[in-house]
Amino acid sequence: MKASSQHQETLLDLSRIDLQLRRNQRLIADIEAGAEVQAARQNLLVNSEQLLSVRNDLDALQLELRRAETDLELVEGRIEKDQVRIQQSSSQKDIQGMQNELQSLLKRKGELEEAEIVLLDRVQLLNEKLSVIQIEREELQKKLAVLENEQTAGLAKLNSGQQLLRENRARDLQNLSPELAEHYEKLFAKGIGVGKLSGLVCDACGMTLSGDSLDSVRNTPMDELAHCGECGAILVR
Repeated sequence: MKASSQHQETLLDLSRIDLQLRRNQRLIADIEAGAEVQAARQNLLVNSEQLLSVRNDLDALQLELRRAETDLELVEGRIEKDQVRIQQSSSQKDIQGMQNELQSLLKRKGELEEAEIVLLDRVQLLNEKLSVIQIEREELQKKLAVLENEQTAGLAKLNSGQQLLRENRARDLQNLSPELAEHYEKLFAKGIGVGKLSGLVCDACGMTLSGDSLDSVRNTPMDELAHCGECGAILVR
């Protein structure tokens, strides 16, 4: 097949463009898969679950604390009333009964106060834990935002580069004869490219030509296409 030296160089350029298009497409797929971004999102999801769990525990604990405070207020109110009634009563029997009840109330008050202290300590610990999780959340959100921005910028750059390469590819194909363009496209579809013949080596496959393969290339006129006997690639000499 006839091909001027300029057309052969164009074929070589086309092959380089197609290789770069493939490399870029793999890079785009890797970026879109975004292992780091997915990991950062998963970490943020775990943090959100932790945050929700602690908030629920804190809400339940604060409800329990309010109930304990209410019970304590009721007991303190009853203690105050019994103390007043004892002072006002003249019946020893009534006084004795109220004093017994007062002792029980004072014991109950002590238990409630101890329970309240325990609950307050637990609330404080949960608030501290909540604060740590919220700080971690802010850091995770910042990290995710950076990764997503990098992902967006990387994709934009690669897609822009792909568009330019496609335009260059279309221009190179137009500079070839229909016959050469069709021949190249058929080889490309089979995964066969174009390579330079460097000495006796085909740089498309890296094999050293010898014997019939080398004779075939040497016997091919310079204005015709030569092919590597090892990989089938078009050889530009």
